[in-house]
Amino acid sequence: MRVRLFIWLTWLLAGSVSAADINQALLKAHNAARAEVGAAPLTWSARAESQATGWARVLSQRCDIEHSQGSGFGENLFMGTLGYYDELDGVKSWEDEKRFYSGQPLSRELVPRVGHYTQMIWPVTRELGCATSTCNNIMILVCNYYPPGNYLGEPAW
Repeated sequence: MRVRLFIWLTWLLAGSVSAADINQALLKAHNAARAEVGAAPLTWSARAESQATGWARVLSQRCDIEHSQGSGFGENLFMGTLGYYDELDGVKSWEDEKRFYSGQPLSRELVPRVGHYTQMIWPVTRELGCATSTCNNIMILVCNYYPPGNYLGEPAW
């Protein structure tokens, strides 16, 4: 909630929210989730952001979301109605998956329910880069993680 308040206050004071402000808010939200489970904080990665930007553009042309292939990054995707959802709503939706996760090793059955959250908190992941794009009245958020996580048979903490 503090991160959302920060963005709102920044918007009121400056008249708009910069990409750097959004990136900082996304990083802060990820690091808050990681701190809850004792994972080291992430740093912002221009390389991960660049990859996310390229894929977000592709997704906006398709007006749909699907995971990229072979990028070498872990990846979380979110799609929501412009003006109703923002980037932090995407992160919150991923973090909300924690209610289904209690530290058990990941399985094929478990990943669809918790995979966004476990990628956020994966212990060896150190870098984050995100980007957004739009299609019609839809906002698409792509966040990339390096090194990637979500290895089957391994726990996220």
